[in-house]
Amino acid sequence: MDTLSNILFAPVYLPLLGAALILVCKSFFKTTIRRLAEYVGMLIGLIVPVILTLSLRSELGAGRALEAVAGSWAQEIGIIYRFDGLSLLMILLTAAVTIPAWIYSRKVGPAHSSFTALLLVQNAAIAAISMTADLFNLFVCLEVMGVVAYVLIAGSQKGSAVYASFSYLMLSSTAMVFFLLGTFGLYRLTGSLSYEAIAQSLAAGENQQFALICLILLVVPILLRVAVLPLSLWLVDAHSKAPHAVSALLSGVLLKIPLFALVRVFSLVPDSALFALPISYAGAITALVGVLMALAQSDAKKLLAYHSISQIGYVVTAWGLALQAGVHTQAGALLLSVSFFHAFSHALFKALLFLAVGTATDAGANRNVYTLRGASRSLKREGERLPITLLCYLVGALSIMAIPPFNGYFSKNLLTYAIKGGVHYPMLTMAGVGTVASFLKLSRIFLPAKEKEETLAARLRPRFPLTLHAGLLILALLCILTGLFAPETYAFIAGLLSAQPVQSYDAHFFFTSDTLAKTLSTALAGIALFLFILTKPGAWIFHQLGRYKARFSDLFFGFALALALLLLVARVL
Repeated sequence: MDTLSNILFAPVYLPLLGAALILVCKSFFKTTIRRLAEYVGMLIGLIVPVILTLSLRSELGAGRALEAVAGSWAQEIGIIYRFDGLSLLMILLTAAVTIPAWIYSRKVGPAHSSFTALLLVQNAAIAAISMTADLFNLFVCLEVMGVVAYVLIAGSQKGSAVYASFSYLMLSSTAMVFFLLGTFGLYRLTGSLSYEAIAQSLAAGENQQFALICLILLVVPILLRVAVLPLSLWLVDAHSKAPHAVSALLSGVLLKIPLFALVRVFSLVPDSALFALPISYAGAITALVGVLMALAQSDAKKLLAYHSISQIGYVVTAWGLALQAGVHTQAGALLLSVSFFHAFSHALFKALLFLAVGTATDAGANRNVYTLRGASRSLKREGERLPITLLCYLVGALSIMAIPPFNGYFSKNLLTYAIKGGVHYPMLTMAGVGTVASFLKLSRIFLPAKEKEETLAARLRPRFPLTLHAGLLILALLCILTGLFAPETYAFIAGLLSAQPVQSYDAHFFFTSDTLAKTLSTALAGIALFLFILTKPGAWIFHQLGRYKARFSDLFFGFALALALLLLVARVL
């Protein structure tokens, strides 16, 4: 392969090389060599690929892409990889969350070489997903990413985490059988697995109904991985029971990658846009229902897990509307850009929240938001001299509540501005009110508690893990920087995603009187909703809502319901 092809495949083969190095050293060398191999493996498998892919930035933009065939096979029979702006953005998003989460895990856990190797294998699968232009290769890479996720969820070795992992495994594996059936259907119809060849064959206009059914079989399993209602019930246990670093990765990365990979799959079948509007409505409903369920939770990590569902609803709303308008149109390119902008912002602040809240609840030995108080004092007893965990939590909380100058303020306002005038807008506005209320509720864990007599161990002030603070501070800094430089961040994203110029926004756009008034009214409404929750009627309502626990059968019912609804749309329209 030439130099360009080597660079293009680097995000796939270098993480695998790093993982192999780590596992070999684990098997044959002592502890010092094993630890050194972990750091070298991460450098080779994660840092170097990011640098190499960024070096290709000048080759991208304006719809351009770099193309290569795996193994130097002829293009007609080989697996084609296309590296474009969307590929670069997905690789950068993954690295932005994986690096600080891995640093955080060094002392908190899972702090073993197998965990690092699994992260690298997962990154290789994600890079392949972002670049593949072959339908069966997409299936294989999604399965690899899913299998690694199952293992990581069960990493805490607690019974509840193993059960959550098993539930996700069973549901996801069953769903991917339908994905395989859809792949087989399109192969029978077109005689090819290549995106380009499938699209050219279906452009003739024959067997469109069968092609749409095949597309549904592809779309629903991916939407399950994205956790859009009614396909999101698996997520709560998986995210809340996993180790904190894994929760950050699941919410920050694994929910977004399949969604944006689906953009290319959608374009294969003519008339596929008729499914885009129903999916966007599902996204808006997901945003609202997710935040209501979050308000009803007493477990801090379950509250955050439901907010992952809610925030992905924002992303899916704009994503669906982008596909309806057509991603090659100016309106579609704008919607896709703001969708990715909020996905990137959410990846940063939600990963930060999972790590900060997980650290605080571990210190307090309690995850109940109604009874845990004095989390900062508990952290201080464990050796945290400065309230860095609290400060980082506030950055994440203010970001998700869309308070300036943090990144969530800019991405949420730009997203809601792009969809203003439709039915989705009031639903996302109400979800924003619920977000403020739920994080006021969660923030009470940091309120002062009655002082307890300190033990001898507490007075000794053990050294607080530096890597824990480093992971938190990297994510907090990224939330601040992508807020302060929001116009530039959005312009970078839009320039990579759009084949034509997309409207740019300067800082003044985000601070108009209307935007600030909307932010203030949302915050005040959120405070009012929080106060209502504290009353007896409000407490009773949300207590009843919080009593719902998804059963295993409910997961499969949600999958069947999603399939039936999209098949009905295909039949009616």
